[in-house]
Amino acid sequence: MKKLDLVSIFVKNASLASWLKDSLSKFSAWQNIIILSDEEEALELLNHQQTTLLFVNQDEFRIVNNIKKPHFIIPICEKKSLKMMSNLLQKGCFDILFLDHPDENLKNILGKILHIQAVFQNQDKHASYVNEPALEYNKSQFAQYIFTDESIFLPPTKTQPSIRLLLNDILYIQLIVNKITFFMANGDTFERRKSLNYFINKLPKNRFQKINQKTIVNVNKIDQIKRNDICSIGDITFKITRSFKANLKNKLPL
Repeated sequence: MKKLDLVSIFVKNASLASWLKDSLSKFSAWQNIIILSDEEEALELLNHQQTTLLFVNQDEFRIVNNIKKPHFIIPICEKKSLKMMSNLLQKGCFDILFLDHPDENLKNILGKILHIQAVFQNQDKHASYVNEPALEYNKSQFAQYIFTDESIFLPPTKTQPSIRLLLNDILYIQLIVNKITFFMANGDTFERRKSLNYFINKLPKNRFQKINQKTIVNVNKIDQIKRNDICSIGDITFKITRSFKANLKNKLPL
């Protein structure tokens, strides 16, 4: 018999822990569920048993620094904050469970994990991201970009792991040669082979606008628009094609 994945819930709120356990137990993949409320007990178990999926309150997140790393870490947060989201994702969290719409948010997170685990169904272990150069992906399962209200999740390529980008950190997106390049506020860039129209149809329409045949901009990052149909983000300038000018002006936070 296949060994069931261990799911650990380190939550001190008893009703929240009970809801999580009941929701997870509806999935055949997650029947081995342990609720932890005491920090010493949690440290003992999480350091001696390999946990596949760990749910932990944001206030108790410090425990993650002192345990054997689970494959998927999901902090639980009551309020959304871009700074907080960025900090948690940089620490290796797979996603964040917000409690504004808990059932829907949990379903979306579990769906992403199941997609990744499906890729590794013939592997001995799972991973929270995929970076196997020789691995071929089932496009119908995992080659789509996963978009949420505050971030996009770029799937892996043969040479790059999957990457989560916060929408607020994207300055602009450009078609360069035959690749789409994301330019980020911290200077990083990320490339994927997709059409520009693919992204404009997926990104939030109130925050992103195509301004010419090669460029999509984050309208909240535009610093200036000049009379000769030129806009700028920092020191970078872009030509605004006449057909996109009206749509861009309608989206500007004037």
